[in-house]
Amino acid sequence: MRQLCKMTAISMRKLRFLHIPKTAGSTFSRILRNQYKGSAQFVFKGKRLLDQERYAALPESERESIVLFTGHAPLVTGIKEADEAPTITILRDPVKRVKSFIQHVSEGKSPYLLDSFPPERFNLDEFLDSGNTELSNLQSRMLVNYEMCGNELAIGSMTPAEILEKALDNLFNKVTCYGLQEYFDQSLIRFSTVLGWKMPYYEYMNKRDTRHLLHFEDRHMEKIKALNDIDIRFYNTARDRFVNFVENDADYRRAYESFRVRQKIASPIMKIYGGAGRFVKAKYRYVFGG
Repeated sequence: MRQLCKMTAISMRKLRFLHIPKTAGSTFSRILRNQYKGSAQFVFKGKRLLDQERYAALPESERESIVLFTGHAPLVTGIKEADEAPTITILRDPVKRVKSFIQHVSEGKSPYLLDSFPPERFNLDEFLDSGNTELSNLQSRMLVNYEMCGNELAIGSMTPAEILEKALDNLFNKVTCYGLQEYFDQSLIRFSTVLGWKMPYYEYMNKRDTRHLLHFEDRHMEKIKALNDIDIRFYNTARDRFVNFVENDADYRRAYESFRVRQKIASPIMKIYGGAGRFVKAKYRYVFGG
């Protein structure tokens, strides 16, 4: 079996986080910022040509100082420095991802959809029938090469089977390391091991308002599954490989169990003191390994 990630820790100057919408969440974004605190970053906005123009317009000294590339862009961005950097990504159960996206739109949090689907008149059936590209197989398409909010680049003439095969090949052979939102802590340990991160203790940030959640009927769920047939197969294959690794690699399991014990202590400490700063680390050296 191929390795889940390249096993040797990478001492890197640059990193690309391929952020698939509604997969990583605020908690991972904060962890990533903490790992690269003080480093210059470039954030993709999801429009390939505009992102390329914005990057090219930066002074050369600024471009050379960029360490972290993040934001919404497909596997190949057209920016050499980003495309050659080690790449990580996080996947999510496709049905959950699409439900989260729909909820996001219904709350008026997607500016480009406000005119067509304002919160006060949001209709779930209409939105599912709208043909919006973020509703259908977005994860596998971004791993093939898909430009959000723009033109399809590489998949226009591909069959579903070809898209699935190419997406999995890119995930396993071109992405340096991937994680799963449903296995969040396990994913953090993989990233830490492969990328040489400091142990990423964290406070959970996802505190959603459950008072205004949409109700999905059976017909909605069947529609979402039909729209994401490729993504479901893509995710299931990636998940099976991930789970097989985390359950059977002895060194990884030891690192994970140690992390779990310390994370249980670290999370409330960070919540009380507002983060794992120098004072907190000094006071709780056992937890943070200082």
